[in-house]
Amino acid sequence: MKFLSIASKDIKELLRDRRGLFFILLFPMFFMLVFGFAFGGMGQSNTPHSIAVVNYDEGATVTYTNQTMNFGNNLTSVLEDVKYQNSDVHMFNITKTTEQNADKLLKQRDVDAEVIIPKDFSKASVALITNTIQSSTSSQSTVQTSSQSSAQSTVQSTQSAGTSTDNITAKVIIRGDTGYMGFGTAQGILTGVFQGYEDDIVTEVQNRIQGTPGAKPHQFIQTEVEGMPGTEAFTSFDFLAPGMIVFAILLLATSVAASLTREVNTGTLERLKMSKMKSFDLLFGSSIPWTLVAAAQVVILFAVAIAIGFHWQGSINSIVLAVVVGIIGGISSIALGMIIASFAKNERQASNLGTLITVPMSFLVGAFFQLPQVTIGNFMGQNFQIYDVLPWTHTLNALRSVLTYGSGWEAISYQVGMSVVLTAILFVIGVFLFSRTRLRAEK
Repeated sequence: MKFLSIASKDIKELLRDRRGLFFILLFPMFFMLVFGFAFGGMGQSNTPHSIAVVNYDEGATVTYTNQTMNFGNNLTSVLEDVKYQNSDVHMFNITKTTEQNADKLLKQRDVDAEVIIPKDFSKASVALITNTIQSSTSSQSTVQTSSQSSAQSTVQSTQSAGTSTDNITAKVIIRGDTGYMGFGTAQGILTGVFQGYEDDIVTEVQNRIQGTPGAKPHQFIQTEVEGMPGTEAFTSFDFLAPGMIVFAILLLATSVAASLTREVNTGTLERLKMSKMKSFDLLFGSSIPWTLVAAAQVVILFAVAIAIGFHWQGSINSIVLAVVVGIIGGISSIALGMIIASFAKNERQASNLGTLITVPMSFLVGAFFQLPQVTIGNFMGQNFQIYDVLPWTHTLNALRSVLTYGSGWEAISYQVGMSVVLTAILFVIGVFLFSRTRLRAEK
């Protein structure tokens, strides 16, 4: 099998090229060390995120309790009370201020993020309550007599006085510097808290209607937050470490492109053509050593991250899953390297072009900071964002799930599936372009 001979040749070349091997394996390790020291590795304790809150909410009357509430103040209180899991440390240090001063604090990086609560936030919350009441009562076929009479009177009052708020939507803005790691981490936590806030409103109203034992009619929001596994000692570095692994995997594309271009310039490819070698033999054989390199990168960088304070969640199975995910991401980078090599004229141009593509792409897939939500549709019950067209986005999401949060296969099956599909597409494109430009028989 000729592809095994190609693989053996490339492995020997990799081992002989110590400078290149240093760049591939150890260069990303230094990045991991620098970012680990800079962004909260080394086992630091929980640290609150400084948040500026601008509350424009004007309040509204909750029809079925006839109480006037300012849900903006309520949300601010929730943010003030949230604590890290199994800890007395609050997640946020809240500064209530004006929008102008909040923007100033952001520019000076005195706060990680700015939360702007709109003036119709309470009206939208009341609309959510009204919609929940109407949906819950209409879907119940049988209820207890006391609960039924209470629900009926509630629906009548909300229908008579609350229908004008049914379509109100309030947008809470999370503003910050997208190039700042503090904002990337705070943004993700805030988004989860806000979703939990809305879910709590719905749950409390449903409990009120159904007469659930222990339901508190006067209380809409529970301030207790259940943290995800891995966040009890969460630092910025825990968010960043899987991104550094993906960054290293992406850099493989540069090395692959340079290697394939060197094969062309040294005449090796011409000699291989004379042996009636097929495109499959060359490209599949060349992919084997680089796939092994991708697996090695995952293991090495994971070990370095653990050594400098990464809070790993999970068991040995999570490492195995991470290696599998890393191999898939590595194959994606190999395919990208083929595409780059198809257009590069020499080895230096391939290296420069590879760096020009892979470094910005590392930012684009969210390796260094949380990206803003840009949803373009829904696929298989999952929000599909514009970044999801890149296989490395799914590689990163899967690595964060298994390494940072200790999740299993069930949690990453969608991400792995999408990564495999997109990698296959990219690999087919890479093989086609390289075969067409480099392996086509000369006339």
